[in-house]
Amino acid sequence: MSRACRRFGWLRGLVLAIAGLGVVVPSASAQLPAEPSVPIEVTKPTPTKRASPSSGTVDRSSLLRQFTTGNPMVWALGLCSIATLGFSLERFVALRRSRVIPKEFVRKFHERLSGGKLDRERGLELCRANDSPVARVFAEVIRNWGQPAASIRQAVSSGAASEVLDLKRNVRALNATATLAPLLGLLGTVVGMIESFEALGGKAGIAKGEALAQGISLALVATAIGLAIAVVSVVMYYYLLNKVDVLIRELDDEARLVVDQICAETLRPAVVDRRVGDSMARHESRGY
Repeated sequence: MSRACRRFGWLRGLVLAIAGLGVVVPSASAQLPAEPSVPIEVTKPTPTKRASPSSGTVDRSSLLRQFTTGNPMVWALGLCSIATLGFSLERFVALRRSRVIPKEFVRKFHERLSGGKLDRERGLELCRANDSPVARVFAEVIRNWGQPAASIRQAVSSGAASEVLDLKRNVRALNATATLAPLLGLLGTVVGMIESFEALGGKAGIAKGEALAQGISLALVATAIGLAIAVVSVVMYYYLLNKVDVLIRELDDEARLVVDQICAETLRPAVVDRRVGDSMARHESRGY
């Protein structure tokens, strides 16, 4: 009985011990301070900012504005291009063949002259009615009616010099713009590079290199514009100069035809033949 009591007492103590542990553990866990809950922040990716024009990239929309305000040579190049265009158009209009050598006037003049319908006064009147270079050259020939061919040609060459100068007017201006435009372009490039180097004082690193490249590219635009104007001027100069030479050659040919018809060498045989005919008629009348 005592052994059973001991076993029962031992079992009871074990149960009580287990029960005591179950009570103590929750109480201990209840006495621990609760850890503060930290909210988890979700970091969003920040969008990358675009580089502004001041950070080194070239803003193409402001290139023209920077060039016109930063380089004074662009105004001189603009005036040079306007002069090239204006002189070229003026010479294109002035050197038209229908204006310099009108075909209808030349044909009518030669027909009347070869048909004997023109004398000195009528020829001058017909030339005054047509205001053209060929009419003025013909008038200079008609003023020397009846003189030797050599003296007529000499008078025409000296009198037609003004017409040649008038045909070549403003053509030399294109030669001037062809020489001046590249010089203005180089000067604009030098001025632009000086200004770009002066603007690099407060910059360093990558921004300095990008700003320098931008300044040099803007400065080289002046050289490109000057060379373009020079190319157009040279092409127009030689084209118009060749056109003037062709027109002068045609004027000389037309004047030679008129000289051959009114010179003394041509008119004198007709007068001699007329006098011989009159003398023969008188001799025959006396014989009868």
